[in-house]
Amino acid sequence: MYASLSQADIADLTRFLADPLRPEDILRFHEAQGFLFAVACSPELVPPSAWLPAISDEEDIGFEDETEAQRIMGLMIALYNEINDSVYERSRSLPPGCEFRANVEDNFDEELPISLWSRGFMMGHDWLAEVWDEYLPEELDGEVGSTAMVLSFFSSRQLAELYYLESTTTPRHRPPKVSFIEYAEKVRELFPAAMSSYAHVGRSISEASIDTEHQDD
Repeated sequence: MYASLSQADIADLTRFLADPLRPEDILRFHEAQGFLFAVACSPELVPPSAWLPAISDEEDIGFEDETEAQRIMGLMIALYNEINDSVYERSRSLPPGCEFRANVEDNFDEELPISLWSRGFMMGHDWLAEVWDEYLPEELDGEVGSTAMVLSFFSSRQLAELYYLESTTTPRHRPPKVSFIEYAEKVRELFPAAMSSYAHVGRSISEASIDTEHQDD
């Protein structure tokens, strides 16, 4: 188990990523949490040399000096290690600071931590789509698709409504039996289990691949 980030560390990293001097498309802190969750769940190990540039959309982050570079890079690695520990444990716990609001509609506010996390997760899952396609057994495709839908649901109201229509529209186009709000509340209930399921599938594939490589050596 790695040392946890302190509140001061989190505040420093949050401020750095939100600084207007950073590249326009750099992930903010909670987006980075979601993105790195997807990375840690990958069926194939993704090294920091690959995911660190992706955090800033391959743009120069613009460190002030070597000291700042080492500090921020160290915090990013520490954040990944924390998330990786939770993935290894198949944790159902929501990321720190990403608790859901009681009114389910409030969670679609795109500046809220859970919405940012979901958006970052979706970016990470899409970034690793080819890896999942390569390793995922066909019989698990539905499970991963369902859990990815749940985990990206709160990234935007527009996407959530699209998921809702796809899931509830019948062949004869009868009105859905549940309202959008009822559907969103169910997705919120499923969120912790989806985190655990997504982590379990990805890491189980990764661990099985590593075991096979060791047997071949």
